[in-house]
Amino acid sequence: MSQNNQTFKAADIGKRFKTACIQFDELLASANSPELTKIWRKLHDGMKEYKQQGTLTVAFIGQYSAGKSTIISALTGRRDIHIDTDIATDKTALYDWNGIRVIDTPGLFTDRHDHDDITYEAIAKADLLVFCLTYMLFDTLTVENFKKLAYDKGYRWKMMLVINKMSAAAGEEDQKIASYRHSLATALKPYGLDEFPISFIDARDYCAGVDENADFLVEDSRFDSFITELNHFVERRASLAKFDTPVRIVLGCIDDAQIGFARNSNEDTAFLEVLSRISRRINQERERLRTRIKSITLDMSAAIANEGSHLASAVGEATFEDLNKQSEINVRNHYEKTGKALESEIERAIQSIQHED
Repeated sequence: MSQNNQTFKAADIGKRFKTACIQFDELLASANSPELTKIWRKLHDGMKEYKQQGTLTVAFIGQYSAGKSTIISALTGRRDIHIDTDIATDKTALYDWNGIRVIDTPGLFTDRHDHDDITYEAIAKADLLVFCLTYMLFDTLTVENFKKLAYDKGYRWKMMLVINKMSAAAGEEDQKIASYRHSLATALKPYGLDEFPISFIDARDYCAGVDENADFLVEDSRFDSFITELNHFVERRASLAKFDTPVRIVLGCIDDAQIGFARNSNEDTAFLEVLSRISRRINQERERLRTRIKSITLDMSAAIANEGSHLASAVGEATFEDLNKQSEINVRNHYEKTGKALESEIERAIQSIQHED
C-alpha cells in the first residue's frame, strides 16, 4: 500500500511539472521578444538534450590534477584518454560505462574561469556527481566551494567523494584512511561527512595493475571497492536524480526569464535582479545560520555537561566547594562565549547580505 502511494505521488508531481513546463513554454513564446526567444530556445535545447541522452549521467568534478581522467580511464578501460600532471582537460568528454554515461570535466577553482563555466554547466545537466580530491584533501578554497555546491546549491544528496592518488602518501593504509576521514570531517563542520559515500583509491596503480597483470597493484589500489560503491550510489540515487535534473534546467531558465519579463514591462529590471540575488542570499544565510546556531548551542551544552561531570566526581572531597564556585564561573563564561559567537554569526550574515552585489 505504501509503495502504491509513493508511486502515485511521483506520477502526480511529474504531471504537474509537465503542465507547468507547458505553461512556461507558452508564456515565453507569446512574449515576442528576442531575449525571451533566446531563453525559450535554451529551455527547449536543454530539455531536448537531456531527453536524448537517455542514460543516467555521472559527472566527475573537483580539483584539477586530482586524477579525474585517470579514474575514468580505469573505469572504462580506455587508455586513449589524455592524462597529464598539469591541467589536462579543457572541455567535457563523455564515456559509456556499465550502462551509464560518465562525464570528464575541466578542473575547478583555477584561474581558468572558462574551465569553471564549462564544469558548472556540466554539473547543472548531470544526474549525479563524483567530487575528486587527492590525498592532500581540501584546501581553504576547495572546501568553501565544495560546501557551496553541496549545501547552497543543494547537490549534497547527489554527490559522492573520491580521494585519489593514495599511494603518493606515506603510511599504513588503514591509518591513512582513518586520519583522512577525521580531517575531512573536521573540514566539513558543521556539516557531516556521513552524508557522502566516500572511497579512497589510486586509479593510476589500478591501471598499471590491469595493464601489467600485477594483482598486488590492483588490490592495493582499492579501485574494486570504488566500483562497488559507485554502483550502489547510482542504484540508490538514480530515480530521484532523474526528477531533479530537469527541474534544475527549467529553474535556470525561469531565473533568466524573470528578468526578461521585467525588462519588457516598465519595471526596474536592475532593481528586480538585485532583489532576486538578495533573496537567494537571505535564504542561503538563513540555512547557514540554522546550522551554525545548532552547532554552537550543542558545543555549549557539551561544555556545561562536562563541568557537571567534573563537579559530580568531586562530591565528598575537600575541594568540592572551591570546584563548585569555579564551575559556576565556568558556566557563566560558556554562556557569554556562546552569546558572543551567536552575535558574531548574525553579524556575519548581515554583512554578507549587505555586501551582496
